[in-house]
Amino acid sequence: MPPHTLPTPRTFLKDLLSSLPAPAPESDATTTPSNPLASLAPPSKNLLLTLHVLFPHEFLPALDLLDRRLVTRFRIHGRGGNENEDALELAPASTASRGSSQHSRIYYVRSAQQRASRYSTSVDTTTSYEVRLTAWNCSCPAFAFAAFPSALPEPVPPEDGAYLEDWSFGGVSLGTGTPPVCKHLLACVLIERCEMFKDFVEERDVSVEEAAGWAAGWGD
Repeated sequence: MPPHTLPTPRTFLKDLLSSLPAPAPESDATTTPSNPLASLAPPSKNLLLTLHVLFPHEFLPALDLLDRRLVTRFRIHGRGGNENEDALELAPASTASRGSSQHSRIYYVRSAQQRASRYSTSVDTTTSYEVRLTAWNCSCPAFAFAAFPSALPEPVPPEDGAYLEDWSFGGVSLGTGTPPVCKHLLACVLIERCEMFKDFVEERDVSVEEAAGWAAGWGD
């Protein structure tokens, strides 16, 4: 009998997120989605508890970002028409692939804490962090510290065919261990991969020029 092979952390996390159920249908139409955690069955709650154990410092803050509607998903379309936009609208979040639609999505997460402007004590400014799931990157300082710790092990080369999957927890980052995570990145993963949280995001169609402006720090 062949020995049982444990899945890699990335495979385990991918399967764990895929196991979260879709939310129960609403009895009446509402503009604001209700709390999907209120009616969860005990087995589903155990899955969320597992995520909390795996990410004790990021999971609850990520849920707080979703609850406060601080996540915006940009859908980028080019000058020549709305071909990419139409394709994005036809592709559900739960089946997003690493194709053109996935690369045309960028998330911006507003900071849960406002900071005072250096030029005025009466006006508060809100920082937005850019999140890219395929590249597996967030522009916040917490992700930088997680990605480059004081002791950084040598990444293990991926197995043949690892990048042929439709999606991997960790995007195209190297290694088989648990990839670096921050609360902003985890919140976007929950939106993108879990039907339960798919409505907790603000959708926004932008041009390439507007997306470039946001990337340069000239957003709202």
